[in-house]
Amino acid sequence: MPSTHSLVPAITLLLLGACGGAAPPVTAPAPASSASTPPAAAAEATPSPSAAPAATPPAPPPPITPGLVIVGEIIGPPKFDPKPALDATKGDLRRCYDETRALQPTLHGKLTLQLRINEAGAVVGTDAVPGGSANDPGLVGCIADAMKTATFPKPGGTATITVPLVFRR
Repeated sequence: MPSTHSLVPAITLLLLGACGGAAPPVTAPAPASSASTPPAAAAEATPSPSAAPAATPPAPPPPITPGLVIVGEIIGPPKFDPKPALDATKGDLRRCYDETRALQPTLHGKLTLQLRINEAGAVVGTDAVPGGSANDPGLVGCIADAMKTATFPKPGGTATITVPLVFRR
């Protein structure tokens, strides 16, 4: 019987032959690129063929055309004519309407306001009468702020007037 020391080289040869007889290949490092871009950045710069094109943001809505404000028949005390003062606020009324319509493009229709005017001709209160398709809190608030700067004739005490407004797109 042979000694175990003499069998080790034979077993090693036998095992190497069974495994293909070759040691696993040694991989060489990749050759250095002559470009100044690092390999990782170069891979990022080349788009993947499966990459979908970036989604474009939605187009902004078309600009709104200036609205139209019509002041209807004003109801108030006799001998008190608030029409010239209301006509002077039409630019502010239209601005309020256009600003509100930028947020709510379908807003239009009727809004009836009650204005309380003090003895000096200043508006001290603006309330919307319930109903009306243009009865929007944002619109009413903007108009109330605009009415604070209006100057009405002195009514000879206090006056409450009802002002119907029609807003058209």
